[in-house]
Amino acid sequence: MSERVMLVEDDRDLRAFLIEVLTGAGYETRGFATADEALRALKEGVEADVVVTDLIMPGKRGQELLEDLRKSWPELNVIVITAFGSLDSAVDLIRKGAYDYLAKPIKPDLLVLAVERALEENRLRREVARLRRAPLAPIPGFVAASRTMEGVFELIRRGAPAKHPILVTGESGTGKELAARSVHALSGRDPFVPVNCGALPENLLESELFGHEKGAFTGADRSRRGLFEAADGGTLFLDEIGDLPLALQPKLLRVLEDGEVRRVGATSSVKVDVRLISATNKDLEEEVAAGRFREDILWRIDVFPIRLPPLRERRADIPLIAEHLLGELAREAGAVESPRFSPDAMALLTAYAWPGNVRELRNAIGRAVTLATGGDIAPDHLPEKIRRDAGAAAIVTGAADRHLSLRELERVYVLEVLERAGGNRSRAAELLGLDRKTLYRKLNEWGAET
Repeated sequence: MSERVMLVEDDRDLRAFLIEVLTGAGYETRGFATADEALRALKEGVEADVVVTDLIMPGKRGQELLEDLRKSWPELNVIVITAFGSLDSAVDLIRKGAYDYLAKPIKPDLLVLAVERALEENRLRREVARLRRAPLAPIPGFVAASRTMEGVFELIRRGAPAKHPILVTGESGTGKELAARSVHALSGRDPFVPVNCGALPENLLESELFGHEKGAFTGADRSRRGLFEAADGGTLFLDEIGDLPLALQPKLLRVLEDGEVRRVGATSSVKVDVRLISATNKDLEEEVAAGRFREDILWRIDVFPIRLPPLRERRADIPLIAEHLLGELAREAGAVESPRFSPDAMALLTAYAWPGNVRELRNAIGRAVTLATGGDIAPDHLPEKIRRDAGAAAIVTGAADRHLSLRELERVYVLEVLERAGGNRSRAAELLGLDRKTLYRKLNEWGAET
């Protein structure tokens, strides 16, 4: 069935033209001349997936229609058409709940693009709702809804039964150890032995990995097996393998080639059956080129690569992960009932780029739980950096879609930051990285009051 667009436009000729454009793009489109007609149709059971409305109309205006839709049909995305091309009012409409805005004269391709983006968000929302109703993670420990992660899960399932080495790559905080533990959990092997190659000095790391004989060095008053021997029959997880000291890499290579470990100070080797999973947030090919990592080791550990995407590449997962973390952190804080995210707070979480990935998301939600003191999570409970950067990201994305010039984008962004600073120009200048004179000059150029 075609997706349904409700068009509210008082100009009959323009309404007919836009209906023709949207129908030609494959959408079932119904037109209405006033906001009251559109609201009456919705109350009578006419279904819509997205609403496109003019801003200035006889009777109830587009902004009032937006407010009514937000109250009674919050699942409907609303695209507002404005004849004035006012960037300030458009940003204000976005803040009040509009999904997008378009300036007249309407460009058909931009209208179709805006509708498709709004409908795509609807699909995403429905998929997240479906997963909330059946929140079983497809892989142990992971909470995800995106197609991107479906591919990761498939690699984990396929790689788990095999014995060849796996290399997990991804930015800090993406869950590399969780992926390694998931592979191990599905492998049927035991035990799982993790070690962080960057957390120990070279002499201790060698003894930790390979073990030592009594008297091998000062303080070695007894023989001790290393982690390779401890992981015999199971999985050894070498986290941050890119930090493995160059001097230890030949010894690791021998284990990978022969399946045998020689303790420090020993004259013979011990055979081990170990499944190796490595992880790194570094580009190991660059490390090889720089002479910090051996290419022959890279060939042997990178037999089955699994890349974990950062959160900014799988925004569909953010609501699901955020709600999972909120419940978990609220329980840890002793809350009888888990709080909820306000729509505006969730919008900020979804728009933010999350350079620290899931780890940063967890920290932000933990802070919010503390500040909310049992109430729902509002934007003010989130770190200022998230509120600032997420708002900027939404503005820049919208500006790029509309092909705004850099000068126009600068104006929108500066005025938005000024408003977020409560009109405090000194604070806004600090947030923008400008001196106050430069900010005042720009405001004067744009005709803003100073």
